[in-house]
Amino acid sequence: MTGRSRRDEYAEQTRVAVVDAAVSLFAANGYAATTIDAVAAKARVAKGGVYHHFANKAELFEAAFIAMEERLLARITVAIDGATDAEQMVTSGIDVFLAECCEPDFRRIALLEAPIALGWVRWKEIDERFFLGLIRAVLDDLASTGRYEIPDGDLTARMLLAALTEAGLAAATASRPKAEVKRAKGVILRMLHGLRAGA
Repeated sequence: MTGRSRRDEYAEQTRVAVVDAAVSLFAANGYAATTIDAVAAKARVAKGGVYHHFANKAELFEAAFIAMEERLLARITVAIDGATDAEQMVTSGIDVFLAECCEPDFRRIALLEAPIALGWVRWKEIDERFFLGLIRAVLDDLASTGRYEIPDGDLTARMLLAALTEAGLAAATASRPKAEVKRAKGVILRMLHGLRAGA
């Protein structure tokens, strides 16, 4: 099996540089005000180098959004891997999620711009691809304790993902983000408490 060629490595480095530049510019200026020319200049590549990887600005924005989702997933994974039980896993994951929603680049790209730039259907599709399975797994872990009764199917996970997204948006746009994060976390935990056996 042959290794990657220098050309392949250069192409990948170029793509990474372009996506990093796009994240920076989309976060600072938004989708509408960001141009391919500006991204190419910031990435220090020719405009054709951007178009080699992305057919248009919408494709480039999707890559920037996915980069935000990957970062969030990685941070949540680290947090829940260090948890000692299912309930700590939940609280750790919520803490990381809400903190990330208050990060300026994630807030602008993933919460404010993505539903508009990508359309609600595509935005939701990508979001679920990254996080629906994770939430299902966490709910399964809660059910395995015997203290929670989780209904069959994906509905509970979908509703929890939607609630987390709304909580994150509320925290990200609040005048007092830290206070709103605390309040949002409390609401989510109360929702989960309602799934306790005998609740």
